[in-house]
Amino acid sequence: MDFADPSDQLRRELSGQVHRTKLLTELVVLFSASLPIDEILEKVAAQSTEVLGQTALIVLNSNGKLCLEAAFSTDRDRLVHMLIAAWNDMPDGTAGQFLHGLLEKGAPVMIKNLQRSPVASAMHDLIEKCGLVSLIATPIRTSERILGAFISVSSAPRTFDDEDAATASVLSDFTAALVEHTRLVQEMPRSAIRDSLTGVYNARFFQDTIAREASRAQRYGTGLSLLMVDIDSFGVINDTFGHLVGDKVLAHLGGLIEGAVRSTDFVCRCGGDEFGVVLPGTTLDGARRVAEKILQRVKSHEILQNLGDGPVTVSIGAAEYQKGSHFETLVAEADQALYVSKRAGN
Repeated sequence: MDFADPSDQLRRELSGQVHRTKLLTELVVLFSASLPIDEILEKVAAQSTEVLGQTALIVLNSNGKLCLEAAFSTDRDRLVHMLIAAWNDMPDGTAGQFLHGLLEKGAPVMIKNLQRSPVASAMHDLIEKCGLVSLIATPIRTSERILGAFISVSSAPRTFDDEDAATASVLSDFTAALVEHTRLVQEMPRSAIRDSLTGVYNARFFQDTIAREASRAQRYGTGLSLLMVDIDSFGVINDTFGHLVGDKVLAHLGGLIEGAVRSTDFVCRCGGDEFGVVLPGTTLDGARRVAEKILQRVKSHEILQNLGDGPVTVSIGAAEYQKGSHFETLVAEADQALYVSKRAGN
């Protein structure tokens, strides 16, 4: 009789945990990306196949009609055949009937063995054609309504379990937040979230963002770091060259910082000559690398050189969110690190 090696099972479990943590980090970063909603949904579907089934579908309710918004498979031919079969072979409304209970009640569905499941006969034809084994469907929902469903389908030999169902629910929660956040940002006027002088995000947006990202890091255990950037001797610049030049320095610096970070990070003017850079999915070491990049960009551009004065320099403080702490603690720690940096002349 053959016995399973416990060490092999442990390795598989640890590998699964690593992949799920990586997925959550990638989703946090994706949450902050300034991308069209269709591209975001496609990326979610694609990334889900790293921890769940080989094929993923995202269906959203649009004016009372279910629409397939994103689909991805590690086997492209399988996906094409699946969609063709679903379109040609299923009676009208079969997919809607299958998802009706999920969309009405918000209850997830997990079918461990599709071959023996009591689903419609038309779906059995699809299951046979595509060699499908297990299915998970979870509601994409906000606190107020159900937006649609995330569906993951596995092929042999993968069979879903309760841990996979939990992962799918987390992924659905992220998808709901992504959809709502993207819609909100797209509908929000630029003047409400941007600083009129520098073009980066304003102080109110900074407060809302750091609170939201800290809450997400607390819930999912993903990384979050913050940089606070301050211009050295900015008062001297204003006194020597006037406020118009000071404003130009601020605008120039805002652009330099934005050019040094990812499109998924948030650069905000917190007031005066202080900028905050929110770095989702980033450790303290990663934040320090970003800080070095900002310092190099500021040094290489030599702001104020054309005025015959010495170069503008900045000081940067970095801090990482600690689980269980308040977001204001993260801001205070970054500010303290900035104070230490300024005293050290770095």
